[in-house]
Amino acid sequence: MAKRTNFFKGSNTSSFSIIKCTGILWVLLVFPLVIHAQGTLKGYVLDDKTKEPLTGAVVVEQATTNGISTDADGRFNIKVTGRFPLKLSVRLIGYKDQEVTVKSAADPVNIYLAEDINALNEVVVVGYGTQRRKELTGAVASISKAALEQPATSVNELLGGGIAGLNVSQSSGQPGAGSAIRIRGGNSIYASNEPLYVIDGFIFFSEKNATQAGVGNIDGSLDPLASINPSDIESIEVLKDVSAKAIYGSRGANGVILVTTKKGKRGGTTIRYQYTLGVDKSAKKLDLLTAKQWLSIQKEYFNDKPSLYYSQDELAQFDKGTDWQNAVLQTGVSQTHELSISGGDDKTRYLISGNYTDQKGIILNSGFERFSGRLNLDREIYANLKVGVTATVNRSTQDALTTFEGANYNDSPYSHGIANSLTYALYMPPVLSIHNADGSYNYKNPFEYSYLSYYGQAANPVSDLKNSIGQTISTSLLGNFFVEYDIIKGLKAKVNAGANTDYITQNYFAPPYTALGLNQDIRGMGAIGNRRTDVTQTELLLSYTKQLNSIHFIDLLAGYTHQKTKTNFSVSKANHLESFDNLATGNELPSISRKQEASFNSFLGRANYTLLERYNLTATFRADKSSRFSKGHEWAYFPSVGLSWNINEEEFAKPLSPTLSTLKLRLTYGKAGNQEIDFDEYEQYFNTGRYNGAPAYDMKNLGNSNLKWETTTEYNAGIDAGFLDDRLTFTTDVYYKETRDLLLRIPAPLGSGTSEKQIANLGNVTNKGVEFTLNAKLIEQKDLSWTASANIARNINRITSLGEYNGLTEGNDQEQILREGESVGSFYGYRFLGVVQTDEDISNLPKIGGRTPQPGDAKFADVSGSDGTPDGRVTPESDRVVLGNIQPDFTYGFSSSATYGNFDFYILLQGSQGNQVYNLLRRYLERPNDSYNMSAALLNSWTETNPSNAIPHLNSTRTTELDSRYIEDASFLKLRNVTLGYTIPVKINSKVSKIRLFASARNLFTITKYKGYDPEVASGIDLGIYPSAKSFMAGASITF
Repeated sequence: MAKRTNFFKGSNTSSFSIIKCTGILWVLLVFPLVIHAQGTLKGYVLDDKTKEPLTGAVVVEQATTNGISTDADGRFNIKVTGRFPLKLSVRLIGYKDQEVTVKSAADPVNIYLAEDINALNEVVVVGYGTQRRKELTGAVASISKAALEQPATSVNELLGGGIAGLNVSQSSGQPGAGSAIRIRGGNSIYASNEPLYVIDGFIFFSEKNATQAGVGNIDGSLDPLASINPSDIESIEVLKDVSAKAIYGSRGANGVILVTTKKGKRGGTTIRYQYTLGVDKSAKKLDLLTAKQWLSIQKEYFNDKPSLYYSQDELAQFDKGTDWQNAVLQTGVSQTHELSISGGDDKTRYLISGNYTDQKGIILNSGFERFSGRLNLDREIYANLKVGVTATVNRSTQDALTTFEGANYNDSPYSHGIANSLTYALYMPPVLSIHNADGSYNYKNPFEYSYLSYYGQAANPVSDLKNSIGQTISTSLLGNFFVEYDIIKGLKAKVNAGANTDYITQNYFAPPYTALGLNQDIRGMGAIGNRRTDVTQTELLLSYTKQLNSIHFIDLLAGYTHQKTKTNFSVSKANHLESFDNLATGNELPSISRKQEASFNSFLGRANYTLLERYNLTATFRADKSSRFSKGHEWAYFPSVGLSWNINEEEFAKPLSPTLSTLKLRLTYGKAGNQEIDFDEYEQYFNTGRYNGAPAYDMKNLGNSNLKWETTTEYNAGIDAGFLDDRLTFTTDVYYKETRDLLLRIPAPLGSGTSEKQIANLGNVTNKGVEFTLNAKLIEQKDLSWTASANIARNINRITSLGEYNGLTEGNDQEQILREGESVGSFYGYRFLGVVQTDEDISNLPKIGGRTPQPGDAKFADVSGSDGTPDGRVTPESDRVVLGNIQPDFTYGFSSSATYGNFDFYILLQGSQGNQVYNLLRRYLERPNDSYNMSAALLNSWTETNPSNAIPHLNSTRTTELDSRYIEDASFLKLRNVTLGYTIPVKINSKVSKIRLFASARNLFTITKYKGYDPEVASGIDLGIYPSAKSFMAGASITF
């Protein structure tokens, strides 16, 4: 039998030792695990797309209350209590919640969060506040975050192609120039059609000629928004329908664009610097005659004038000759420096930024330079008291071309198609050289007419561009201060006080040897103009927000606003001036000065109500008083109402989720106004001058004591739909707008003492249309994301009433007409039917100017005689018809952005279809003559051996009236922007930083049938506008 031994019996010491040993063994085994579990886990939370650190992300150990927020570098240190592997939950507003499994604390962990597009769109900026997107009743669209991140020199570059119904057309390719922006068409004929801008709560509207100082002879104008650095912008919202914009009353008829600039983020300091270098080239050149071709036409069709100035041997040497067009164009180089410092703590946020932009134009001696700085600061003084200030200082300088437009009269250079030095260069005979043999400029031109030649000295467009001055300098300060006080929970009072001061200086100088200074009565012209505009704004707002149990939600707003505008300008001129150093050295001309003032007062109110988070109501009312109208007509009242229904929140729709994730129906109605005319057009006033050496007064404005507001009544219906958890969203709107009591300029009555057109309320205009927008998140993965967006809009503009002034013609050649049933901006002229051929029976052709067309002559349609039927004659009174208009049939855009790893990509296309442009420059270049160069198209003119049906014989008679040949289809599709970037995450002093390298191109190609430089002509009449540039940029940014 085996013997059992009891090791514990009879020995207390042995028993204690074993227990002790067992305890020690247990501690040795378990303690490392406890230490391991209760260690510190370090890591970073980063943006999945940009790899930028995310401040304020909440990192929580799952199944515990143990959590911490990331600092300014996106860093977190959390003492975990659980056993590895463990799970962390990470949350941040605007990003999708993320769960990650961490196996150990040995190495820092990087956690990447993806943007939650739905969350970002949940709250949008609206007039005087914000609203949840699901509660909106109006049509509000936002520029995408991807678009705002693209390199740009102006705000307008961010707007084109991105939003349905927002049409952006550049006024000029001149650096620093503005664009014409239309939201759902133009409501007015004479008053402004530009939208209202609200910049960080400050109502910003540029008055007519606000960036000019009355000098004249300077081509184009400076963009009023040039003071804003696009990189400072956080968001841009566009209020399109009346429910969204009626809160701005008379200022909102043309739509509202809300610009919100960037602010600092709490938790530390972030520094960002970016440098961009660009190269610009003309996107297109016109096809002109070479010297050999020009000499051939002169010899065959004219009196061979060149043979009077050149020997036959010299004439035989000419081939291509001088390319004057190429001589005035250049490669423009641009550079931009941007620096921002931002941050904050629990109570304060701040951002300070600076920008320097230097952009050389693609025409000699043109360009744009900007210095700007911005401060955004807000601080929580107490739990219920907050103050803040935004301020922008700017100095912009635009060097532009000089122009003849201000000196337009019969037989002037402008009346012969010479608008500026660019167009003059196109007309220069290619047999002339730019320089003499000694390198000096050639001022000899025996072919020039007398108005640009003085005692054998003629103008040289290259010298003109190099030596003329057409400069505009803007120095501005825009500031806004606010105090926000929470009276009780939900009840908030806010006071805004802001000011915008803009000082414009224009310098103009045309030396005695230039086109504008050559005239014997001028012999050198100089001018200095100064304009100062001061706008002050005060707003008192009271808002109340309350969630009444789970059924009712109200958001109420009431307020008063006051805005005052003062402007004054003065212009000093002198001729017989050799240099611009001192105008007093010349013959000083009478100076011009004027001072104007306007005030604007408003009471406003808005009520938002939501029932069961499904049924939404928005009602607004605004009463405006404007000093621009006479007594009895100062006040106007603008109400609106909007309804929306979140159908997807209904019980019957919930089974369709997530296939149908959003479905909202919107209906709105209301009125808005337009008061954007000059300050005192209802008053009678005179121009002062001199007559026979004595003071004289010339009646300028007759005055109109009945002048009142334009009023636009609008209706809108829209649908917002989202599918597959809003990975695919669709928005469509249909609208109708009618503007009554148009502010229109009409001929002065006979015997009134003035020939100037006068302003009156007359007529109606309608705009109706439909808009579609489609957004798609095509791929959403950790290392790959791809989104796309497309939009298209159709707007129909019609004049419905003009009273006794129906058929009013406008323009230097009466080339435009205002007619009921037609669009604003309609062109008026003969319908071209081709060229008379040799085998054609000319006896059946209508006479033109009392003459029967002969073979090689142009044919025009005999539309109607005095009795309404064709009468065998073509006359301006009976046979001119509407040939087209500047209004597009539809506009569209497409954009896409993608990220793959550290790469990012963006592309934007913008298009317009169905609009026409009067190519006046082409008309002049196709005018046969013996003094100027011409279009190469004339090489295909009609001859007996070349029976062209497009270009008449060079010796045929030309009519003075416009005809349909020169009303061209200006439809286009442009590759607006394409950008490729690469982000490199780096560590600087243990901080997560990033370096981004990028390359970008703008206007890379244009698909169009238009024969001019650029189909984008805001005015609709192209007499050689500054060509658009094809731009290539590269740059780098560092953020730490």
